[in-house]
Amino acid sequence: MKLIERPEPDPLWQGPVVAHESRCRWIAIPMLFNHRLVCVPDGERYGAAEYGWCYRSLAALIASAAVFEPDTQDEPLGWHKRAGGGLRRAPNRCQDPEHNRPRCVHGSYIDAGLCEHTSVCPDMGTHPPRMHPS
Repeated sequence: MKLIERPEPDPLWQGPVVAHESRCRWIAIPMLFNHRLVCVPDGERYGAAEYGWCYRSLAALIASAAVFEPDTQDEPLGWHKRAGGGLRRAPNRCQDPEHNRPRCVHGSYIDAGLCEHTSVCPDMGTHPPRMHPS
């Protein structure tokens, strides 16, 4: 994503609009213990976010947003919690199949078998893999 050089705060969300791409305002929301990147569709008067991902720091969120390609990638990298609605599907996801592999609920690729929360992750370890809608 092309990040906005000097982001202005969104008056409703109280976080900086870090990018405007793929018919969304991408806003970095400060939370109590982390930061959340949300996608608010253009023309949404009341600011309902369609998708969101939580990051451990604002720096991690910005680094992830800088390399995220929302037209070909379902979700950004580096998040530890998916917030809000269902799984996001990029309109041209077939152009980046390596990036769009299934992930666990903490953002790790399931086929890698690694998650920082493996002992409690429902998609890793001794737990049977959860079926994600495609």
